[in-house]
Amino acid sequence: MLNFNGAKINAPSTIIATCFGKKLTGLLLISFLAALSSGCTPTPPDHRAQVTAPIYEAGDARNGEKLYEELCSQCHTLRPGSNKKGPQLVGVYMAPSAQLKDYKYSEAMEQANWVWDADTLDSYIKDPEAVLAETKMLSDPIPSAEDRQDIIAYLSTLGRDAPPVAEEEK
Repeated sequence: MLNFNGAKINAPSTIIATCFGKKLTGLLLISFLAALSSGCTPTPPDHRAQVTAPIYEAGDARNGEKLYEELCSQCHTLRPGSNKKGPQLVGVYMAPSAQLKDYKYSEAMEQANWVWDADTLDSYIKDPEAVLAETKMLSDPIPSAEDRQDIIAYLSTLGRDAPPVAEEEK
């Protein structure tokens, strides 16, 4: 405030800030109402169906978790709705191939029409390019059958919880 001969006058910057604040508040309110009226609701992340198949017991899931971290986590996550170079892997065991809509699969994978059972996973992670020449998965082959079985055992433990739900539905 400026004091000019006993009269108090608002400084120009205070007047501008007050007007700007009112306009900004109005714009935010209008934006909120527009989003609300459009039926805009958060969508849950894309996910595979809850796994109901028995856990794969031909491998050691604890060792598979370590191998996953070492060999797979650079390109795959374990969070629905979060993909890296490869799709997230929660619920992949016994799921159809190329299922996630929020991941861009290779054309060859989209046409493969596989189910990720133990045999399919084993042959694929053994040498992806040998099984599907046009695959996007360019990892080194995993020659150890025991390591592959352990990874499959670990993957079979993922996705047994209920699928994610949009925030507003909780």
